[in-house]
Amino acid sequence: MITVNTPIVDSDSILKYIPQRPPIVLISRIYQCDESSVITGFDIISEHVFTQNGVLTESGIIENMAQSAASMAGYAAVKNNTTPAVGFIGNIKDLIIHQLPKSGCELLTEVKTKTQVMNVSIIEASSYCNNELVATCEMKIFLQESA
Repeated sequence: MITVNTPIVDSDSILKYIPQRPPIVLISRIYQCDESSVITGFDIISEHVFTQNGVLTESGIIENMAQSAASMAGYAAVKNNTTPAVGFIGNIKDLIIHQLPKSGCELLTEVKTKTQVMNVSIIEASSYCNNELVATCEMKIFLQESA
């Protein structure tokens, strides 16, 4: 379960913190963020490209977790007056999807960095909807180095 308060980044400015652009954006706000963890929220709407038959698809859940990780790096980049880096999923391990969250729900995702070596991060992600566990996994994410 994740408890959140007022977001530190809202939907009006979220694009400043992630490299993705509509219609692929899968986070709506950042609630908490520091150098090793982030909590994001995503408003699931039935019109979203990753929503089918009234639920967020498995691909949407995985992309939400990856974008949540990206928002952590993006938040740090904006804080340091640099451009957020583009990231690539290198590996997904121990993915368990317990349920597909319904449209109209806010998906809350917490990402914690387990290991960071140069431009490679290994993160743990957990997503919840209505205080029920939606999915968990570990991801290896590569950040593209700026030219």
